[in-house]
Amino acid sequence: MLSEQYLSPVSRPVEFPDWNRFSSVYVDRPDQAWEWMRQTGVLPAALDWVRPEVAEAWCRCFEDYRLPPGTDDWPRKAGPDGLEPCVSLELASVWERVRGIFDFLKGAQAALIVADARCRIFRVLDDGLRMAPVIRELLRTGADWREEVLGNNGIGSAAVLGTAIAFEGKEHYGARLHALVTAGCPLRNAAGETTALVGLVSDRRGSAGALLAFLRMACDGLAAPGPERNRRAEQVTEVPPGEHGLIRDAAVEGLLDKALRLQERGIPLLVSGESGTGKEYLVRFAHRLGPRRKGPLVAVNCASIPKDLIESELFGYEAGSFTGARSRGKPGKFLLADGGVLFLDEIGDMSFDLQATLLRVLETGEFVPVGGAKPLRVDVQVVAATNVDLQEAIRQGRFRRDLYYRLNGARLHLPPLRQRPDRCRIFHAVFEQEAAAAGASRIRLGEGVMALFERHPWPGNLRELRNVIRNALFACSGSVLTVDDLPADFLEEAEQYEGSSGLEGREAVHFADGLSLSKVESESIAAAICSCRGNMSQAARVLGIARSTLYKKVSRYGLSTWDSARALPKSRVCGPGSAAD
Repeated sequence: MLSEQYLSPVSRPVEFPDWNRFSSVYVDRPDQAWEWMRQTGVLPAALDWVRPEVAEAWCRCFEDYRLPPGTDDWPRKAGPDGLEPCVSLELASVWERVRGIFDFLKGAQAALIVADARCRIFRVLDDGLRMAPVIRELLRTGADWREEVLGNNGIGSAAVLGTAIAFEGKEHYGARLHALVTAGCPLRNAAGETTALVGLVSDRRGSAGALLAFLRMACDGLAAPGPERNRRAEQVTEVPPGEHGLIRDAAVEGLLDKALRLQERGIPLLVSGESGTGKEYLVRFAHRLGPRRKGPLVAVNCASIPKDLIESELFGYEAGSFTGARSRGKPGKFLLADGGVLFLDEIGDMSFDLQATLLRVLETGEFVPVGGAKPLRVDVQVVAATNVDLQEAIRQGRFRRDLYYRLNGARLHLPPLRQRPDRCRIFHAVFEQEAAAAGASRIRLGEGVMALFERHPWPGNLRELRNVIRNALFACSGSVLTVDDLPADFLEEAEQYEGSSGLEGREAVHFADGLSLSKVESESIAAAICSCRGNMSQAARVLGIARSTLYKKVSRYGLSTWDSARALPKSRVCGPGSAAD
């Protein structure tokens, strides 16, 4: 807090004049206080002129940021990381939720702002705010609203204080904001960290209180969810119905962040990954959150369209271009995607001849419809996806090298499920989604199933996982999903992989105590049988393998009876207090 003195630029106390005797003349005390600063160059600290929040903000501007009072002609301080907002999936998600409150501001002559945690403008929606040049500059994407740059303001001060606040007219330390009312409110995640700032800016005098009340009420509904919902939000990105194929982890979130930045610049994008990893979901979700969300997303499966029709599908055709053509012609996918995103799935299956045409379109932004003569120009971001090795296709002469490099403005690779480090979380997340969709939330995932899932290579990736869980939930009659509930074809596949990755012939691999891998496996099986007192079904569930697989391994290692399990060394098999003791 300031003392009841003025603070001069040279920290010299200045006698405080008796402003109270002018109170009957000067009604607007912030105006009066700011004009005093302009004329004297010193900072008034009398808390009876201005609100405490204003006095404290002015003190920060003067003492902490060394901004000369009474003007805003001070050097602009750019951040060390440039002027671009820190685009992230979390920030884009906040924007999607905040946009809904803008309908309530119709006729308010206000702008709705979302800024990142560093006070850089990310998105703005305007409703009748008179856009003078200075205001247009302040509301551009990337504009820096930190207190040390603009002086106190709703957004910058909310970031400093961690709470909602508003300023009006000459309550702002900087003169550039005197024509405005600014209000801001921080949004925090479950860890209490500020992830975004929501602001309102208006040129209507006297509206600060109303804007602040509205902002507080609106942001209460955008606050971080409770512990249970937040735990699930960490596992699964919240997406609209029909788009639950994208499972969020650190790797995928990084890909989404990159996709959002590339979409804003219109850079072509190549998404690679095995079948079933969620490439299309990644593209759709990035479009929904990105700067081209107001434009269409047009998807084309290059493998499902006959090769002699794909050119007309992409570029359209003029009337009478060929036998069977529509009398009025037909627009192609490029034209339909103008202003948005064109998603070319399975690009590796595109005919070699058409690849040259696609290359020209990507380079010029123009194309000619089939049977046409006049080129058309479109603004489209092309996103291609493939589950084949395009480099190998290039070596085999099936894919153009120049097109590959043109499409590969940036590459996003979705790892297969077996390589995802957070597989356990993914298994639980998909299970919770499918159980909720099937009205079976009471069912929980058994430990044996989890053990089997962790070992399985999942050649079909997330698509296979969903199908397996969906079918198993339908077959489950108890409160726990067990191995017995899993589809028969999946168990057969799992058994084949267990057999192909068995431990025969690997006796040369040993642990430090001299045990071979096959010895460890046999003793682990024996221990499970021992702990389950010979119940083979229960032992199979403990081990997370099918009963048929267990019987084969028991036969292989000579553990076909309960007595043979009991005969194994206690220290390795059953442990203290077990049935074998």
